[in-house]
Amino acid sequence: MKHRTAVIICIVAALIFLGAAVQICRICIDSSLRSKAQTLSESGEHGQAARIYERLGDAAAAADSLALESEETYQQATGLLQQGDPAGAAELFSSISQYRDSSDFLIACAWQDAITQQDTEKLLTTHSVFLKLGSHSYCTQALEQIDSLLFRQAEDKAQALDLSGALTIWEKLGSYKGSNILAQRCNQIIDWASAPEEQRLLRDENRYLPDKLENVYICDAAYIVVPEVLDSSTGFFLYFPGGRDEEMSVDYLLYYMMNPSPNTLAVFMRRNGLEDMEVKTGQAVEILDRAAAECGLYPHDIVTAGSSLGAYPAMHSAYYAWENHALRTDCVLSLDAGSDWMESWLLLSESQCYVTAELGTDFYLFESPWVGMNREGICRMVNTGNNVTMVGCYFDDHVRISLDAMGMGVVDWAVNDRSQPCNPDIYTFVTLHPGDEDKWD
Repeated sequence: MKHRTAVIICIVAALIFLGAAVQICRICIDSSLRSKAQTLSESGEHGQAARIYERLGDAAAAADSLALESEETYQQATGLLQQGDPAGAAELFSSISQYRDSSDFLIACAWQDAITQQDTEKLLTTHSVFLKLGSHSYCTQALEQIDSLLFRQAEDKAQALDLSGALTIWEKLGSYKGSNILAQRCNQIIDWASAPEEQRLLRDENRYLPDKLENVYICDAAYIVVPEVLDSSTGFFLYFPGGRDEEMSVDYLLYYMMNPSPNTLAVFMRRNGLEDMEVKTGQAVEILDRAAAECGLYPHDIVTAGSSLGAYPAMHSAYYAWENHALRTDCVLSLDAGSDWMESWLLLSESQCYVTAELGTDFYLFESPWVGMNREGICRMVNTGNNVTMVGCYFDDHVRISLDAMGMGVVDWAVNDRSQPCNPDIYTFVTLHPGDEDKWD
């Protein structure tokens, strides 16, 4: 009996020893495998390390290794895209399409196809991706092409009155070509377009001389002329009167109404804001935008005119309309600038001239005989690259120069087609270039 008990005890002891030995071996093997996995991971072989961790039943470590592998692939792929290898980058991004924003980067790899297809949604995604990639030359060049096309698409959408579509793009483009400012304007125009009747500018109670004029409205700051036809080709005209911020004589409005520019929404400011031309420009742009919104239009660029001292606010408005409202002035008509340009403090500064030159604004200076004129401001405009044309007027009466321009089709010429000089019987056009001062005599 004692012998039998001893045998059982020995067997149990042997089993315990064997189990312990097996456990020790397993621990040693696991330790060896874990060490190998760590070594593989440190050498960048994260996939193999993950498979070992899976064998070891360590799901968390396996997931960490796979994440490290994906991150490494991600960094390699973004590097290829920065270096201008979108095909190689696309192959890597495809292998980790569920990792982080790899799916967006995969779309960005096909940015040239997105441009060809003009796919707005893909272009917006691509825009965001290239912004993340930073200032690498390939990225900045691609981003410029993408943003340029998106900006044109936004302009097209705005002119087609898809203002929400335009707004979406401008909000994503940030400060590109004033997109942030255009987004603010677009939001305001959307609000004005849906304003209740009692808040509108163009309502019956605001009509001016309704017994004689069918399409003129008045508000505290301006007269507004609404054309019979309103469509995507409608132009926009803004006028600043003369005087030292005096009330505009209605003669200028009535002369315009005798021969208006068809299909042009015109705003005649009642005062020129000579004391603060930036504020007056903002007021004028707001009136124009509100009127356009109520007409179902979007102002993309404008033609501006100013008579006598109003010529100075007209020229400054080209600068402020762009800087503060991202509204480009296509053309400025200076109608016999007050005091023959002698008031130098009212002229465009050199820095402002560089801005208007970059915008490509055309300046037409309608003047009586030029003897005795101060040429400083005109020289500055010409020498900074502005497009400046002197227009000699046959009739040299100060007031008549403006009235002729209002009533003889000059505004319509300026808004629509300036390829040929207008009214050659009474106007002489001389385009100025640096060093051309002798042509002014």
